Amino acid sequence: MNLQNLRVFLKVAELEHITRASEELHLTQPAVTKIIQSLEQEAHLELVERQGRRIVLTHAGRVLQTYARQMFSLEREMDDALAALRDVHRGEIKLAANTTAGVYLLPSIVARFRSLYPQVALNISILNSQDIIDHILDWSLDFGIVEGEASQLPESLNVRFFTRDTLILVVPPGHPWCGYEKISAAELGDNVLVVREPGSGVRDMLERELACRDISLKPLLTLTDNEAIKQMVISGVGAAVVSFLTVQRELASGDLVQIPLADMKLQPELSFIQRPDKQLSRAAQAFFSFLFPLAESPA
Repeated sequence: MNLQNLRVFLKVAELEHITRASEELHLTQPAVTKIIQSLEQEAHLELVERQGRRIVLTHAGRVLQTYARQMFSLEREMDDALAALRDVHRGEIKLAANTTAGVYLLPSIVARFRSLYPQVALNISILNSQDIIDHILDWSLDFGIVEGEASQLPESLNVRFFTRDTLILVVPPGHPWCGYEKISAAELGDNVLVVREPGSGVRDMLERELACRDISLKPLLTLTDNEAIKQMVISGVGAAVVSFLTVQRELASGDLVQIPLADMKLQPELSFIQRPDKQLSRAAQAFFSFLFPLAESPA
């Protein structure tokens, strides 16, 4: 159906009057009447009934009115989405970060970005690295920040180095390892570590490093939250390999003790990832440029 004819029909339905509709639309009354008749012929149904000077919708007319409203609502949504692509000062950015980046790095970055672009809606999720990759690949996100080596990420993604993390071994005060000068990789394998779930960047790097030494990780306990892991260790449940960023306060207060690792240097990369073929809004491009001021905005 002709969209302009549907607009005329909606105005007639709204005002329930041919003459008033023609005046608001700056059309002649015969032109409005002809458009309604044309729609009826196209639908093979009567859409309106005259009751004196008023126009009343038939059941078919009400059905058409409902769908026409939905169509023009979608048209407005489309116009708004296209405007957001043109306008750097509005729109929405969908971003996900692993727990370390999302909790300990992003807040200060977001605060500075918001001071420059207060009208931009930031939709931020905290997920493990594998979930972020999955959501990037299925078009759900604009960007992601994940932990792990860039060489281990899907080749179909654009990957840009963001910063480097450091993983350390922590125990509670009084733990038997507190008297050790260093702990070897072999001592981490069997039922001593409280660890993150499979798919997290920390867990993946730890398992790869142990596997290189023919050691299989057998966790004492698996949790999905860094804060829960810290509390388990503080309570004396076990030891943990965690991001240094997540335990600075506990190390300073003495609630946790760092034990050096003898033959492992765990420094995973935090990488900024996106689909190379995803069309980004101007706001999303501005966020990228905010993080990497000397880089070209991604396509």
